[in-house]
Amino acid sequence: MGLSVIAEEKQSLRREARRKVEGLPKIRSRAAGLEILGHFALWLEWHRSSSVCLYSALPSEPHLLTPWPDGKKVILPRVSGEDLKLHYAESSEELVQGKFGNLEPKANAPKAPFESDFIVVPGLAFDPAGRRLGRGAGYYDRLLTKFQGVRVGVCFTELLVERVPCEDHDIRMDFVVTPEGIISCEP
Repeated sequence: MGLSVIAEEKQSLRREARRKVEGLPKIRSRAAGLEILGHFALWLEWHRSSSVCLYSALPSEPHLLTPWPDGKKVILPRVSGEDLKLHYAESSEELVQGKFGNLEPKANAPKAPFESDFIVVPGLAFDPAGRRLGRGAGYYDRLLTKFQGVRVGVCFTELLVERVPCEDHDIRMDFVVTPEGIISCEP
């Protein structure tokens, strides 16, 4: 399969995923986030981690920063040019509105390394094998090439699909978590 065919398949799946998200009630982002955090609270992988790289949600993604994770060093990405830079944050009060309207650390927030015990990555869709469909700009693809730690994708249950088209540069998740539960991704 040529790259152009895969790119077309990704664009088609992005359109479908966006339609699904637009059909979800706005309150669903908070409810889904609380359900996902509930799974984290019972998960040994989460309890073993002292540092976690999370994300600040767009309106169309599960919200994971309320309540703020207790007992964890929280790392959040910040858009810087074409890349994501990682910074430590101690509370949501330290965050400012970023390039895409979500909250992110200030430019002068303490820098964090590209490693933590755990990174939580949003996506438009995931499949049970850990393949991720992003929004198409490549921010998380570039970040994940540098990242060391357990990779966890999160999405609404409705956005867990049978198969996400994959290219060589796409990095798979180790786990995918939806409001329904935790999926261990086998290669």
